[in-house]
Amino acid sequence: MKNYNISEIKNKLSSVDQMIVLFGAGDIGELSNYALTNLGLKVNFFCDNDKDKHGTERFGVKVLSFDELIKLKKDTNIFISNNYYSTISVELKSHGFTNFYDCVELLNKTDFTNRQFESLHTLKIDRRIEYYKHMCLKDEYNASRALHIKNLDVQITERCSLKCTNCSNLMQFYEKPVNEDLDLLFSSLDRFVDSIDKIDEFRVLGGDPFMNKDMHKVVDKLVSYEKAGKVIVYTNGKIIPKGPNLECLKNEKVILDMTNYGIVSNNAQAIIKVCEENNIKYSESVTTVWQDCGEILPFQKRTEEEKKRKFIDCCNSDTLSLLKGKLYRCPFSANAENLNAVPKNKEDQVDLSDPKVTTADLKVKIKNVVYDKDYITACDFCNGRDYTVKKIKAAVQTKKPLPYVRV
Repeated sequence: MKNYNISEIKNKLSSVDQMIVLFGAGDIGELSNYALTNLGLKVNFFCDNDKDKHGTERFGVKVLSFDELIKLKKDTNIFISNNYYSTISVELKSHGFTNFYDCVELLNKTDFTNRQFESLHTLKIDRRIEYYKHMCLKDEYNASRALHIKNLDVQITERCSLKCTNCSNLMQFYEKPVNEDLDLLFSSLDRFVDSIDKIDEFRVLGGDPFMNKDMHKVVDKLVSYEKAGKVIVYTNGKIIPKGPNLECLKNEKVILDMTNYGIVSNNAQAIIKVCEENNIKYSESVTTVWQDCGEILPFQKRTEEEKKRKFIDCCNSDTLSLLKGKLYRCPFSANAENLNAVPKNKEDQVDLSDPKVTTADLKVKIKNVVYDKDYITACDFCNGRDYTVKKIKAAVQTKKPLPYVRV
């Protein structure tokens, strides 16, 4: 990353002839725009690779395409305000740009307290900034070979209180969904934690984790790890937590993250009330559209370059998932393999349940999966999750499990 001092950069950018562009018109772009405005600096343009945003305005600022961006002066100051710092910085350099920066220091030095944002619940701001920082530091982690993991999806059940036709975690395809075996899960978690240096977030999900009455045992296990930061429990606003599954949410490390899909999330307000009455940290996201990425495609026969591009651009390709004692690079690959819908490839996973594999060997295997993958086998069966994937109505329900092709 390109280091800078806030005071120095403010002095530099205060000049009237200095142009500022934010590359990324999403939530980090929104936060960075506020941070720059708070310093008295004007953002001239956003730039984004999403064609639907080209020519539109964000907060009164026009959104450029990349083709329009590269026509600007090469000394334009560009803050990369999305998760692809490594990739975009290389592209900017190849087009002759000299002044490009990450937004880490900018965001760290800004007070977002009591400020409402369009795309982020207040409690999610710190989490989103930490996630962004981790992505910016990815090359440094890779170079040092430190196993600093940003998050791990801990899937504790295949059962869900909804049956969404386009669930990106593929729950709609499970005919006989089951809960995770806790003995296998806990032993796998122990081996994983022993093998890493730090993890920012454990993410407890399913399906709907509240469909598993033993969810509290998992949460209690996760908060006990000293190497772990937050534990996020994801839900869809359907089941009101009670008993031990409510009590575990009161831990200071735990945040309940609820997605509200409107009419199908019929207990969303009741869940919020329970959280507020019990001083449980929570966030709510109202979601009406999804990316169309909940389908298992027939084998696509993509070229090496096509698979690499699909993998690099995917917003989920860095979301590690733990399922049935195995560590996967993304939730799609985890569930697609569990459903026998994609070929099994031992190079794409780490078997944490194998007692013959030493901790030292596990470190090597985890590093390979985390840092050394250009793509994975599942990329030939996935629609991808990037800015080109079309938007569809969220949480459309089906009464029966959907058919799919087994390999």
